[in-house]
Amino acid sequence: MNLADRFPRTAQDVIAVVKGVDTRDLDRPTPCTDFELRALVNHFVGTTAALTRVAHRQPLDATDPYGSAKDPVAGDWQSELSGNLQQLAAAWSDVDAWAGTVDMGGGAMPATMIAEMSLAEMLLHGWDLARATDQQLTVPDDVGAELRRSIEETAELGRSMGAYGDAVPVPDGESEFARALGASGRDPRWSRS
Repeated sequence: MNLADRFPRTAQDVIAVVKGVDTRDLDRPTPCTDFELRALVNHFVGTTAALTRVAHRQPLDATDPYGSAKDPVAGDWQSELSGNLQQLAAAWSDVDAWAGTVDMGGGAMPATMIAEMSLAEMLLHGWDLARATDQQLTVPDDVGAELRRSIEETAELGRSMGAYGDAVPVPDGESEFARALGASGRDPRWSRS
């Protein structure tokens, strides 16, 4: 399967979730234990912009690579995040972006790894937003399987960087996406109540 082809549809599914968030709910908890919804949105706006820059081989801001100093929630964050997701999808759906290496600010890394990280960023945080706001994000099993493979291959690195929590056991028979969530340290059964 060519994951590059899956970026546009994935972005549209996540954008539908973004548009379904009520700004009055920004203080809700999320399954991503490091962030309540407002902080998650701010993080997501910053990382989607940064990962798009990386796909285009543009340098990141050395002092604030992920735009964390800015507070997009103060503005029209839904339009900004939706635009970022569309741009991220367009950047990584170009198969040439997957070739060679990219600079994440700390040296060269395989572009394939960062492309897969970009897909994980969209799907994991898209799911976080969905669950925090009582929405659903449906992920096809083939995409879920590729996400799971990618997360399992980079899990230890992700944990050491604070991107993933300890793996959560997921019962047999659950979807590939649920198993990917578990591998990332998320409980697929998480709910606000």
